[in-house]
Amino acid sequence: MRFLSLLKKTMLENFRDWKVLTLSLSFAPLFVFLMYFYFGDSLQTYGILVINHDQGVKNEPDIGFNAGEGLIARLEALRYPEGKPILGVRRGEDRDEALKQLRDGSADLVVEIPVDFSRILHDSKRGRPPRDAAKVRTWGNFTSLKTILAAVWSDTITYGYALDQAGIRTPIDLQVHSAGARDASSDFDMVVPGLLGLSLMMLMFTAAASIIKEKDKSTLVRLRISNMTTGEWFAAVGVTQIVIGVLSLTLTYLSAAWLGFKSTGSLWAVLAVGVLTCLSIIAISVGVAAVLRTAFDLWTIGCFPFFILMFFSGGMFPLPRLTLFNLGGISVMVNDFLPTTHTIRAFDKILNRGAGTGDVMGEMAAIALLTLIFYGAGTWLFNRRHMRAL
Repeated sequence: MRFLSLLKKTMLENFRDWKVLTLSLSFAPLFVFLMYFYFGDSLQTYGILVINHDQGVKNEPDIGFNAGEGLIARLEALRYPEGKPILGVRRGEDRDEALKQLRDGSADLVVEIPVDFSRILHDSKRGRPPRDAAKVRTWGNFTSLKTILAAVWSDTITYGYALDQAGIRTPIDLQVHSAGARDASSDFDMVVPGLLGLSLMMLMFTAAASIIKEKDKSTLVRLRISNMTTGEWFAAVGVTQIVIGVLSLTLTYLSAAWLGFKSTGSLWAVLAVGVLTCLSIIAISVGVAAVLRTAFDLWTIGCFPFFILMFFSGGMFPLPRLTLFNLGGISVMVNDFLPTTHTIRAFDKILNRGAGTGDVMGEMAAIALLTLIFYGAGTWLFNRRHMRAL
């Protein structure tokens, strides 16, 4: 009965504080829309500006052959399985103008086809190998990932097209297969797991606020008079926060789904990982509440642990792999000590690679272990600082 009374009280307090609740529930869905409009709803297309100097040759009287035009057509035909072009090919005439567009970001790569491109391929096909190879030049900002990927696609197609036209057969057949459930993923698809993790990180504010308010308003004394134990109180807070966390996770996923995102794995697995992550965030919140004294402290100093979770879990941008040590053949990274790191990895496996609950048991075990560690440390610190004095 005492636990149910605490649960009812905590539930009412959290849902009556509509400002904090609204912030917690709307923060991640808002980021879903921002990321969607930033990345777009489609797969990445790389802009290539092609300058074709090829003069062509005549195979037979009145029959012209221009390998440069054929290469451009091959580049334009390259598409994702969904049908979207991989390369956005535009034509240019002047190299200086093309390089200017490259520098201002209007193009990701400039490709220049030489005047003797057709002649060299034509002679090679007829057993007259040329003295010099055709020099297909490319320009780009190779510190840019888009330039690098555009160059890979362009060079691959150019080599393949040249070998076809020269009648040369290679001794190998490179076959590329997707290791995940998707043939290709958009940038938006790749950030959705991190956004789902973000929706759960917001629990740190509502969970810590539920604990700090009792200290701030001095109602913790009255609760202690009722012979309430720390475990009962934290259990009531935990159940309440799990309800809020599942609601936030659901709203965030529905926002992404409404914008076209489709999970390739089990949504029950997402829910299982989500509930376990709620417990880990609550465990961290106990430690935060043990250190902070007022709600004002939570909205100021409390932002630091939130930003640590947000930026160092690997959900917002890729992090360098800084290995601390190896354990049984498994590399333990610096940010592996954050439970949300394993949450985002699990969400990525489920949503983008078709994994089920059994496939993410390693991540779930890591989350559970870190939850116990954080909860044990936070409870000990809270009892030492606040409960003994009552």
